[in-house]
Amino acid sequence: MGNGGYRHQLDRARRFLERVLAGFEGLEDLNDVEFQDMMWSFFQHCWHVKDWLHHDPLALTAQKTAALALAHQSSALMICRDLCNGTKHLNLRHPSSGVGASHQYMDLDIDTGLGRYEVDCIIDDGRGTLISGKRLAQDCIAEWELILQSQGLATARPS
Repeated sequence: MGNGGYRHQLDRARRFLERVLAGFEGLEDLNDVEFQDMMWSFFQHCWHVKDWLHHDPLALTAQKTAALALAHQSSALMICRDLCNGTKHLNLRHPSSGVGASHQYMDLDIDTGLGRYEVDCIIDDGRGTLISGKRLAQDCIAEWELILQSQGLATARPS
């Protein structure tokens, strides 16, 4: 399999999304720090699909150029970029989304009827609107799939 190509990075981001979306089965399993680590790792892996695409020798230059331009026009992916760079470098020097998207707080939802615990990180989109980190993560993957498919690039997971 190897580590080559944008599809490997897209699949890596998808695996982190699956981890982020998985709930906790019981209070003893709940770990908000681990969840936050998974969330930030997701945004880092998701934004870096662009780097893997840029260096993918199997994608045509025209496909890469168009897809990368579309990624920079996507509001969801620009928030993703801010979260990626802000969590990697501590300071966000060049925000893409307003003054820069940032983590605001964690939200814990306890469903005592089923014994499931859901946690989410609430994100300021850089313009003062609070959004679900989980919803944003799903939107980012959907954006990448749409962008890549629009340029004739495959997005299906290997079987």
